[in-house]
Amino acid sequence: MDTPALSAIKAPRVTDTVVQMLREGIVSRTFAPGSKINVDEVAKQLHVSRTPVHEALTMLAGEGLVEVQPRRGTFVAEFTPNDYAETLDLRRALEVLACETACVRATDDDVAALEDLMHRMERSVHEARDTSARAKAHDACNLEFHQRLVELSGNRRLISMYADLRAHVRIARAHLNATTWLARVPIETAEHAAIVETLRRRDVAAMQRALDAHLRRSSASLIEDVVTTERGRADRTGNRSA
Repeated sequence: MDTPALSAIKAPRVTDTVVQMLREGIVSRTFAPGSKINVDEVAKQLHVSRTPVHEALTMLAGEGLVEVQPRRGTFVAEFTPNDYAETLDLRRALEVLACETACVRATDDDVAALEDLMHRMERSVHEARDTSARAKAHDACNLEFHQRLVELSGNRRLISMYADLRAHVRIARAHLNATTWLARVPIETAEHAAIVETLRRRDVAAMQRALDAHLRRSSASLIEDVVTTERGRADRTGNRSA
C-alpha cells in the first residue's frame, strides 16, 4: 500500500509568534488600554514584515483584544467593569460545566497533581521576595489550577472556549489590589481545598457547588478591585486637570 502524501513539518508561523507577543504585551499593559498600535514600529522591533503584524492584529481583533478603526488605525481595547463581569460569568459557567466529566475522568494522580499545585500556590505567598513577585507567582499558579480543572473534562471544545477567555481574565486580574488580595488568600486557600476534596470524592454536585461559590466570591472581589482602580485613576486624572 502506498503511503499517502504528507505535508512537511514546519516551524511555527511568524504570525503565531507575533500574536503571542502582542497578546502578552496587551495583558501586561505594555500596550496601554486605548493606545494606538503602530504597525511599522512593531514590525521593526520584531524584525518582521508588516504582513504578519497585520495578520496578528486581525486575529487579536477576533479575540476582542484590539479594535480596528477604519482610516484611524488599530487600538488596544478598553474594558469596563461590566465587560469583565461578563467574561467572569462565562468563565464560571464553563468551569462548572467541566465538573460533570472531570469527576468521572480524573485519576488519583490527577487529584494529587491538583493538590500539589494548590500547596505550591500557598507557598508562593510566603516565599516570594516582594509583594509584586508574590502576586505574580500566586496568580500563575491560580490560573494553572483552574486551567487543569477544565482540562480534566476532556471536552475539547469547552477547553478551546475557555482558552479564548484566558487573556481577558488575566487583564481583569491585573487590577488586583495588593492589600485586599493578600487578605483574601486564606479564604481562597480554603475554597481550593474544598474543590479538590470534592473531586477526590468524585462528587459532581458538591464540586459544582464549591466551584460556583468560589468563582462567584472571587469574581465579586475582582470587580470591586476593578471599580476601585478605575475610580482612583479617574480621580488622579481629574486632579491633574484641575
